[in-house]
Amino acid sequence: MKGYEFPINIFMLYRKFITKLSLFFSTLRVKAMLFFLGCSHGKNLRVDGKTVIHIDKKGSLRFGENVEINSRFSSNLVGMTNPSVFQCIGNGSIHIGDNSGCSSTVFSSRCNITIGRNVKIGGNVRIFDHDYHPLDYKQRTNVYLPDTGIPSYPVIIGDDVFIGTNAFILKGVKIGDRSIVGAGAVVSIKNIPPDSLVVGNPAKIVSKSKNNVAPCPLPTLARIV
Repeated sequence: MKGYEFPINIFMLYRKFITKLSLFFSTLRVKAMLFFLGCSHGKNLRVDGKTVIHIDKKGSLRFGENVEINSRFSSNLVGMTNPSVFQCIGNGSIHIGDNSGCSSTVFSSRCNITIGRNVKIGGNVRIFDHDYHPLDYKQRTNVYLPDTGIPSYPVIIGDDVFIGTNAFILKGVKIGDRSIVGAGAVVSIKNIPPDSLVVGNPAKIVSKSKNNVAPCPLPTLARIV
């Protein structure tokens, strides 16, 4: 006699219920935060999981239409390690374009971070338009000195860009439309042309067209059997 098997369809229904519940309350929370912070968002904003928003100036964070923010571990099994974070320090600003999405991404701006339309940002990506700390060791060691002299330059990411998991996008980087940033890349290249493939640490442009990347072959019947 076979042992009792838990019906898989019941488990799937339970998982869908938890996802809908998380989406409802997470989205509601973020929308309320944006309202009280004077920040705008387009229609169909979807948030799943914890999101941290720290801004110093009202209205410095803007989301376009159909933006998706994901931070719940079980909803994306890429191995997410932290909440999604949107930090605007001083006059910093962040703009996320229409139909773009991210998973556990940390955005930190002292200047400006602009994300285009249809951009997909993988799990645990970091996008900084500044260095967080001064380069002058005297300012770093003396806590009484003002927090000045921190280099900050805008980050601009074009339309239809894909950024792989665990990548770092650093200050002053401009990524052209339709480009791909490989997983784990540390990008400090100031001007990446459209249709580029960027990989490595430090990142390098290895191709001017993503069409040069060979797709993974589909499994044949022999492989399945």
